Amino acid sequence: MRFVRLIILWLLVVTSPTVMAQRTIYVQKTVVVVSSDNPKISGQLFHPKICPNRLNYVAFVRQVRDNRQLWLYDARDKGLEQITPRRTSTQIEDVNAEDEEQDNFFKGYEDELEWCPVLHDGKQYFAFVSAGGVNNHDIYLGCVGCATYTRLTYDPEVDDSPRWTPDGNGLVFVSARSGGGDLYLVPGVLDFYGKPLKQEPRGAFQRLTNSPGEEMLPAFSPDGRFLAFTMRTSGSRKRGLFTIALMDFKLDRKISIFNNQVPNNKSHPSWSFDGHFLAYQISNDLNDRVVDLGVMQLKIDSAAHLVEVADLQGNGPKIAENVYPNSYGGPAWLPGSRALIYPKRESVRFNPLEVVNLQKWLYDSTYLRSTVSTSSSIHRDVDCLPNDPVVVFAGESDADYKIFASVLIGDDVRLNGRKTSAEDYDLFRGAVPDATR
Repeated sequence: MRFVRLIILWLLVVTSPTVMAQRTIYVQKTVVVVSSDNPKISGQLFHPKICPNRLNYVAFVRQVRDNRQLWLYDARDKGLEQITPRRTSTQIEDVNAEDEEQDNFFKGYEDELEWCPVLHDGKQYFAFVSAGGVNNHDIYLGCVGCATYTRLTYDPEVDDSPRWTPDGNGLVFVSARSGGGDLYLVPGVLDFYGKPLKQEPRGAFQRLTNSPGEEMLPAFSPDGRFLAFTMRTSGSRKRGLFTIALMDFKLDRKISIFNNQVPNNKSHPSWSFDGHFLAYQISNDLNDRVVDLGVMQLKIDSAAHLVEVADLQGNGPKIAENVYPNSYGGPAWLPGSRALIYPKRESVRFNPLEVVNLQKWLYDSTYLRSTVSTSSSIHRDVDCLPNDPVVVFAGESDADYKIFASVLIGDDVRLNGRKTSAEDYDLFRGAVPDATR
């Protein structure tokens, strides 16, 4: 599968390598996957998610006024498909239409697509959130190439944030059905796909949390042992204090709450691909438009017990400051590395992507971070893969909203213990090896 097919046509941008003090060189090659100058998907485009098993698929969100839609781009035939569990209007929405014309728009909400991390019988499944025509957010299941969607939740309260277990057999989601926000697990979730459900399967959902606070934004460790999530420990939804909690599935789902005594909100946990580190956002309010990043390390003894969860160097140092937050997930980790990639909120440099290597940051006082610039004036919603140096992100250029795909080559990107080769990932000449697994 030739990765150059990710180009939808219009633009091909090559950015200059950045050489830092340690001679860390990033050769970045960027293509536009989709652009809002296509009238079919005019509007704001954001939150791209590249498929971990078939790189030719990229899902993204399109928003026109109050209408939020999920779209799927297939690089094999440059096809665009809207993901929705109901019949949609065939009209192409005009983002310049007057307010009185709003009745002509198809109103809806589909969002938060999460790819199943493994294939099942060669099929690529996904979960997403949809209002489903009933003005209530529920969890749905879909399958690439299949004509049906399955509504999984039927509670009148909001259900959102679906997250697959690493083995692809279970699904965790957040529900307000218990009053605030709690986590629920659906083991064997694909047993329900394609079934004509009219209500939630009795006894199929396991409630994982039962606290007076609120839980949200779950994230599984790569081995499936830990489930990290954001927990409100005090106050209200708008004025509360949030921190990171860990549920240990190896120890009867015991919950450990991380608290480094620093009075700020810790949210949006994200695991390094080796499972040893957990990055998170630091903010005064969960709706802040600029956040800082922190990283905690898990320490496990010889008997496989979790003995400590602590910030690197203690006392909550900030790994990065003035970062554009991710819409739903946490900070993005570069594949095969202990390095984070994130969009900086710096107008003088057009909000560039920045990379920080944790090991160099810890032990080298002269270390300088790498900056990766592109033609986009804004970078947001960065998404990486564990086994390929492919990065997708949302941005803007030429007054259009666009979804970009990039390949990063450098000292901080290692696959199977080796540095990646520019020859292997040259978007001009060819191919990302093994693009369909």
